[in-house]
Amino acid sequence: MLLRNGLLIIAIAATLAGCVNVALSGAQVAYSHSGIQKNLTDSYITMQAYHRLFGITHEFDNSHITISTFNKKVLMTGQIPSQEEREKIENIIKAIPGIKKLYDATEVCPPSSALTRMSDSWITTKIKTHLIAMNEIDPDQIKVITENGRVFLMGTVLQDHADIAVDIARETDGVQSVVKVFSYLTIKEN
Repeated sequence: MLLRNGLLIIAIAATLAGCVNVALSGAQVAYSHSGIQKNLTDSYITMQAYHRLFGITHEFDNSHITISTFNKKVLMTGQIPSQEEREKIENIIKAIPGIKKLYDATEVCPPSSALTRMSDSWITTKIKTHLIAMNEIDPDQIKVITENGRVFLMGTVLQDHADIAVDIARETDGVQSVVKVFSYLTIKEN
């Protein structure tokens, strides 16, 4: 009798574990679908920005502009030859449907050199690699953009994860400054 009850408990536990796994897998699929949708929307906004600036006209060919989108928030970095051009570019980007906010961190000056851009790419790679190596942070939630040694950290994260990412960026060789463009998650207990 004891053996039969023990086997029954094990069978029920195994069945319940399978149900939990199915439920978790369903939740993960829903989360992944939501994440994929956000990524597609962000990619579409970025693609639209580049198309409107460089695909339709050659008016801004003397500018170096990087467009980064995270959760429908657009960060514009780079160098633009004049304030008038900068305002035109801002207005073009703001007209793209679906943008929640535009952060303009461009500078009015000649475009950076290829060597500077390579250095910026290397800085970004080092920071992203360090974020990936950490188990505490989801690196997909933080976008890293480097422009002239200035690192922009963009994403939706917990405050302590943002602090860790900022510390990593500040400690990376070649970084001149760190700019946070975060939205913060808060966890409230009932």
